[in-house]
Amino acid sequence: MEIPDWAWQRAEIHEALRGRDAGAILRFAQQYGGASQSRIAAATGLLQGRVNEIVRNRRVVVRIDVFERIAAGLRMPDEARLLMGLAPVRFSQSGPLDLLEHPQVAAVSRTKAEAVTEIRQSAENARSADVVAVRALGMIAMGDSLLRRALTRPDRECVPRVRIMVLHHESPAVSRIAEEVGETARFFSASLRFAEELLGELAEEGTLKLEVYRYRTPPVWRMIRLDGTSFVAVIGARSDPHASLVYRLSPTPPASFAAGFERYFEALMDGAERVI
Repeated sequence: MEIPDWAWQRAEIHEALRGRDAGAILRFAQQYGGASQSRIAAATGLLQGRVNEIVRNRRVVVRIDVFERIAAGLRMPDEARLLMGLAPVRFSQSGPLDLLEHPQVAAVSRTKAEAVTEIRQSAENARSADVVAVRALGMIAMGDSLLRRALTRPDRECVPRVRIMVLHHESPAVSRIAEEVGETARFFSASLRFAEELLGELAEEGTLKLEVYRYRTPPVWRMIRLDGTSFVAVIGARSDPHASLVYRLSPTPPASFAAGFERYFEALMDGAERVI
C-alpha cells in the first residue's frame, strides 16, 4: 500500500494519530492511498467486516496490537508511529536513530482531565502498570479513581502486574507537601496511611498482581507507565495537580525521555520499602 510521504505531513492525520482515531486513519488510507476496505483488511490482517465497522466509526479501537497491525499494514513512517505512541521501526531494524528527527513527547495535555480518556484507554489492555504517586488516591486507591476500573475489569485477558510508589507517611517531605496542598502535616500523613489501607484491600481482591512501595524522597514527578507508554506530570510547588501539563512519552530508544523515566522508576524503587 503506497501512501505518499507528503500526505503523512497533513494536520488532520497528525490529529488522528495523536488521538488514536483508527476510523480517521483508515479513511485517510482510503483517500490518499486509494485503498479499498478489502485491501486494508489484507494489509492489516483484520477481517473486512471489522475494517468496515472501524471506518464507519461503529467500532472503537483501543488495543495496542491492533494499532500495530494498522501501522504495519499502512507502512506508516516512524514519525507517524511515534505520534500514535508506537515504537519506531527504524530503531529496531537499523540501530540508533537521530532523536532530533522524532518527537519523544508524543502528546501534551493541558490538564489532567484532558488526558484521562487516553490514559484509561491505554490501561484497558495493559499487561503492566508502574505508578509513581503521592497518595495514589486519585490514581488507583479509590473505587472511582483514574486507573481502577480499567485495570480490574473482570473480562480482561490477563491479570496485570501493577507496581505503585507512594510517599512514606514518615518522610521528611510530608510537611512540605502538606503545606503546598493546604493541609496539616498530621492530616496529610494520616491520609497516606489511609491510602495504603485501601491499596491493601485492593490487593486482597486478587484482580491485580499488586505491589506497593513507600519512598521517602521529595516527590517530583507523577508517572503512569502502561506497557511501553508513559504519562508524566510535574508535581510543582503550590500547583494545582489537576491543572498541570501531562506528557505522553513515546517508547523511543536509549537516552530518550521514556528511557530516562524507566530509570527514574527503578532508581526510586531501589531505595523504597515494600509494604504490599
